[in-house]
Amino acid sequence: MLSQAVTAVIKKAELMRRILVTGGTGFVGARTVSALQAAGHRVRVFDLSPRPERLASAASVEITCGDISDPAAVAAAVEECDGIIHPAGLMTLDCARDPALAAKVNLIGSINVFEAAKQRRLPVAFLSTAGVFGPQDGVHPRPMTIYGATKLAVEGVARAFFADHGISSLALRPYIIYGPGISSGIAAGPSIAISACVRREPAEIRFSGRVGFVYVDDVGLMLAAAMTAPLEGATALTMAGETAEMDAFVGELCRQSDWSQISINGKALSIPADLSSDPVPAFLGPQPVTGIAAGIAQSLTELQGLGQRRAIV
Repeated sequence: MLSQAVTAVIKKAELMRRILVTGGTGFVGARTVSALQAAGHRVRVFDLSPRPERLASAASVEITCGDISDPAAVAAAVEECDGIIHPAGLMTLDCARDPALAAKVNLIGSINVFEAAKQRRLPVAFLSTAGVFGPQDGVHPRPMTIYGATKLAVEGVARAFFADHGISSLALRPYIIYGPGISSGIAAGPSIAISACVRREPAEIRFSGRVGFVYVDDVGLMLAAAMTAPLEGATALTMAGETAEMDAFVGELCRQSDWSQISINGKALSIPADLSSDPVPAFLGPQPVTGIAAGIAQSLTELQGLGQRRAIV
């Protein structure tokens, strides 16, 4: 009979998986890698231009360089993996500048991911966006941007791959993701402002109005949870975080950082102001919702610590 210690080791080994993370050195990808490592998984990053210095534990991560729009490269990256997390993609402004490239990267690239998942019968967790909704309706998707349109199309691909091939998936529709790290696009404004406060530099957030603020680690944790949960069907979940006016977010940031040179300039986003989060399915287990005050505090603490370490070096 096996001892309890041996049984525990076997169970841990059964839970430990090798997970492919596309765009794994990006803003969301890097935090997802950390969440996977904390859960005991092995991680392989697939990135067009890897930045391993953005990873907390790069030495224990397998990094491969490749283009998500290249089906052969994606298929090769998936070899020996047990699941795929897919945050890679072009953001709102880049999609608007080049819609054809947006379709190639966001839609065709995601089809490549699902094709690779089909060959190995792997679960997929990927980033969609709250931008699948238009400004007046937070229930029925009607995107008003190329970015939102490509992401809604990927959700359709996920449903088709489940119906045709039994590939289960989780799509997260976060509103504005913020936190420590290097974000991009118009939605990066709050994250850029947090970094600017630490550096004591002015910054401008290029949109206004009332939005949902989603802390980046909440996204990474839920994506990571999908790799050990028994995914059911093709699930899409809206993540609204804590909803507030941009003025309130900036006010809290300035209060905590004691820095006031953060401005807001721009119109409201073409997404419902008061979008509601979907209930988290039981199979994903308990998932945190980090409030704005806590998210700002955690971000400032991490960035200040990083700055101090760099100064010592």
